[in-house]
Amino acid sequence: MKLLREGAAVLGLRLGQAAAGAGAGLVVARALGPDGQGRYALGITLLLFAAAAVNGGVGLAAVPAIRGRPASARSLMRTQALWTGAASLAAAALGALAWRTEAGASLAARLGWSGATAAAMVGALAALVLCDILAYDLLALGRLRTGTAVNLGRGLLQLALLGAALASGAFGLTAALVIFCVSQVAGVVVFAVLAVRHARHAGCATEAAPVRHAVGWAGLVRAGWQGQLSAVVSLLHMRLALALVAAWHGATAVGIYSVAVMIGEVLWLLPSALQPLLVWSAAAPDRATGDDTSARAVRVALAATTIAACLTAVAAPLLLAPLFGAQYRAAVPVLWALLPGIVACAPGAVLAGDFIGRGRSAWNTQASLVTLAVNAGAGLALIPDHGLQGAALATSLAYTVGSAVMLARFRRVASLPWRRLLLPGRDDFSLRA
Repeated sequence: MKLLREGAAVLGLRLGQAAAGAGAGLVVARALGPDGQGRYALGITLLLFAAAAVNGGVGLAAVPAIRGRPASARSLMRTQALWTGAASLAAAALGALAWRTEAGASLAARLGWSGATAAAMVGALAALVLCDILAYDLLALGRLRTGTAVNLGRGLLQLALLGAALASGAFGLTAALVIFCVSQVAGVVVFAVLAVRHARHAGCATEAAPVRHAVGWAGLVRAGWQGQLSAVVSLLHMRLALALVAAWHGATAVGIYSVAVMIGEVLWLLPSALQPLLVWSAAAPDRATGDDTSARAVRVALAATTIAACLTAVAAPLLLAPLFGAQYRAAVPVLWALLPGIVACAPGAVLAGDFIGRGRSAWNTQASLVTLAVNAGAGLALIPDHGLQGAALATSLAYTVGSAVMLARFRRVASLPWRRLLLPGRDDFSLRA
């Protein structure tokens, strides 16, 4: 497997996904204004966090099970569907109870949700969970690009529906949220069809392979939470600043901050494009080759993200206000403060795949907990008095510390000097290397 060739293919799909996501974000931000954009961002954040909590890691845990074939992929998918249905129903019941409380009603009013909006979000919750699980199943079946391609389709559908709603004059916060939900449900239908098709093919190809033991949902959840806790904590520290900004400075400030975050997150596509490849290379029998591939991926990601961040810093004051509107001009210095942390985070984003591949998902969780602790402490110290700039600086500091923890862990297990790990080599960007 050629690192850059496969990475470039995934990156191309993710750049298309980023373009669709940026287009959708642009439509929502311009149409709703900073206050509506802030409510939209908070609502999506709440949904993503609930989906991460409901997920249970049953997709992540199934990767070694499908690859090692102790049970058939189809039986694992049935188990995953059972877990998703039960967990989603439990989450919906808890949400319905919270809706009837004073705190729930207050939160709904702050988010601008109606009963119909909340019902749509429940459907989106189950769809998000299934999309994540099935993407891991397809990765385990060797379909490295399929998940990204389906996510691109979801983004394009969301953008098309937003454009249609805007053209019809029926656009608003509720419409934007419902469209997000519809695109997730459409995505899970495509994921399910592809996953079942590839699972059948894998079953035919290995029909003679014995099934060593069954893997139930309890076992999947038990193993999955070791890695899924990292996803929950990572999402929490990625969005913690939004909650703290909302608490001290209101929804309008959240809207401005979320635009800066939206642009910054596009840069994360560069290192994350290499992550699925390392899930496979890190599990290779030749440990030295796997370590060398991961180190090279770190160097490539760090160099590419640095270049992209410099270009973004120059372009932001020229393009952000004309594209999103003059009311978002304040997002430029916020984005500048986020960029150092985004660059520093690139090695950690790559190494997350390496740790999953070598069966050490708990290392990702440990680094995420450190990042969350730093983000919370720095955010509480900086955001009340320094607002959006304080939130961005706290986030950059947290990303830097968390990535440093992951680099130190990888350097220790791979026995590599810092120079070889971080400084670009002559052959790093060769497609044949």
